[in-house]
Amino acid sequence: MPLRRNRRQYEQLTDFDRGRIIGLREAGWSYRRIGRYLGRSDMVVARCWQQWITEGRVYRRGGSGRPRNTNDCEDRAIRRVATSAPTTSLASIQRHLPPSRHPVPSKETIRRRLTEVGLRSRRPLRRLPLTPHHRQCRLDFCRPRATWSVTDWRRVIFSDESRFSLSADDHRTRVWRRTGQRSDPAFIVERHTAISQGVTVWGAISWDTRSSLVVLQGTLTARRYVDDILTLIVLPMLSSRPGAIYQQDNARPHTARLSQQCLQGYDVLPWPARSPDLSPIEHVWDALGRQLQPSRDTGELTAQMQRLWQDLPQGVISDLIESMPRRISACIAARGGFTTY
Repeated sequence: MPLRRNRRQYEQLTDFDRGRIIGLREAGWSYRRIGRYLGRSDMVVARCWQQWITEGRVYRRGGSGRPRNTNDCEDRAIRRVATSAPTTSLASIQRHLPPSRHPVPSKETIRRRLTEVGLRSRRPLRRLPLTPHHRQCRLDFCRPRATWSVTDWRRVIFSDESRFSLSADDHRTRVWRRTGQRSDPAFIVERHTAISQGVTVWGAISWDTRSSLVVLQGTLTARRYVDDILTLIVLPMLSSRPGAIYQQDNARPHTARLSQQCLQGYDVLPWPARSPDLSPIEHVWDALGRQLQPSRDTGELTAQMQRLWQDLPQGVISDLIESMPRRISACIAARGGFTTY
């Protein structure tokens, strides 16, 4: 097996390393001893010492490489555009540079200037907008359940509908931000609820099982919800699991009188509006969506969804449900605002 090269020997000396070399040399150390101690070659140590003796300085000479293509003023302009409009593109930043600038810096140059100050292009968090009323409702839901254990949440059957679009969901929007700013409200993109061509599905999950995936044709009414979902799927699941709790959101078919009458005698978990981050099944939909391949029609998309739903490991679902105590705590800590889930 060939010996691995010590990469440190091929890195530039830092100012601190140069100072150490001078100090150790003045203490009587040899070039070889200093080189072994610092992980550098004898020649590097000797050149550093000779520069100090002959020139009285140890900083690196200006390189002979290609000069920077932007000046300080242009660097500031690039940073200003990226920080004032985090979702702006590299092409847009190019257009914001002074019109007298020629040639215009390339996109890669602009990317490097932003990277130099810690700004990188990343996918934003997508969240539904929350009003003060929404925040209070989320707190009212979480605070009484702050003491629930994983065992308590294992009793809950989480359900939800989700729509998957034929056209690729445009998640290409990116934001310029620094590490650690993912949850900063300035870098969160609000989700849109406009309907596009695709397939709407319903499913339910619990700690150790899941329902079949129901493809919803047309509009889901309260009557269809009762006949096709509650009666055929949900009630048998609840009856077979003593102490089970059913969770559903506040969509109109769910809160209709007909649906409430069907669920009488069963424990139903009240749910705050606009709280997908509190529901583990939202992460299931997200996991399926990331695996979807482009489909030619709704039939092909439906077949993909059914296959992915069946192939999803139950362990993934179990782990998501066991994260509920942490989700509740995070929502309380955020005072009902966005969480990282």
